[in-house]
Amino acid sequence: MSVSKRRAFTLVELLVVIAIIGVLVALLLPAVQAAREAARRMSCGNNLKQIALGLHNYHDVHKTFPPDAIWHGNRRGTTATMGDQRNYTWITLLLPFIEQSALHSQINFNLPALNEFDRIQVDGEPARGLMLEVLQCPSDFYWDQAPRGFGTTSYAGNGGWDHHRRKHGDIARAGVFPLYDPVRISDITDGTTNTFMLSETTTRGYVRPTMTPPVHRMHGGAGRLRSTTQSVTRSAFVATAAWSGWNHAWVLLENKGTILTADGVGAPIWDKYGSPNHVVLPLWWWHHTINNDWVGPGSMHPGGAQFALADASVRFVPETISTGQAQNTPPGAAENENLGWNGNVWAALHNISGHANDTAVQLP
Repeated sequence: MSVSKRRAFTLVELLVVIAIIGVLVALLLPAVQAAREAARRMSCGNNLKQIALGLHNYHDVHKTFPPDAIWHGNRRGTTATMGDQRNYTWITLLLPFIEQSALHSQINFNLPALNEFDRIQVDGEPARGLMLEVLQCPSDFYWDQAPRGFGTTSYAGNGGWDHHRRKHGDIARAGVFPLYDPVRISDITDGTTNTFMLSETTTRGYVRPTMTPPVHRMHGGAGRLRSTTQSVTRSAFVATAAWSGWNHAWVLLENKGTILTADGVGAPIWDKYGSPNHVVLPLWWWHHTINNDWVGPGSMHPGGAQFALADASVRFVPETISTGQAQNTPPGAAENENLGWNGNVWAALHNISGHANDTAVQLP
């Protein structure tokens, strides 16, 4: 009886098989990663959609969108002193409309936000550091713990050109969340389909590289992610401080004194919450474009960021969106194209009061 001998793989054959498997993995891995990123981006868009719909439900109830923050707790005719600050962000006001009524019902809005969110406990920890899932972009996973104890958000509101009380004295540069004054849908005269309301802002923030000549702040995609000690995060619930407009003349016209920081001091963001790990309120200001610096929008999605328009629709906007002639101004100067002139679609999409007739608002 003959006995068959089973032939084993030679070393060359084994190496060929391993090489083929390696090539297949190399070909499949980018596709798998792309599929995962597509799923994360879809989930991120769903978060933005939920928040945007919550804002519209808030508007249905209160006949206005929430203000950027509730800053003062004192009466008109008095000057705010320590204890009069409130500093509740627009996200805090939105909590009942994004399925967080249980948390909202525990807040005593007659007391400062910093005190209240330290008093309220969630799973044995102060609510100030709460990281709500609906506020986190799945592609923006970085912090294991809330930086400086403030729960972060990957999403921010359109604060306009900068953090001043624009709706009161300069509505042409006002966003949906200008300093101090709430906005109604009727105020958005440019149309809700032509106006940004929400966007992504990474929980670390971007920074423009230092080089000669300087990188222009209207140069989308020019930034790099900040280091862990120089990060800029948006606090979800506590408005740490106003930025440059905290003691502006238009704020003082309210006859309540200057805006105070969350712990009751009259100072801008950087005096109290500046370094390390800067903490700001959940707004962006459009005098920096996408993925350029912490001031403007940014995301971990390749090539741009997702935005919710004021009609609650969600769109992906590329870093290459037109800024018209703005990049021709000196990099260190204030851009004189901030009214949407000369094809600056980026500007026109931020201003609630419309844009110059020569700028056609059309998203890429």
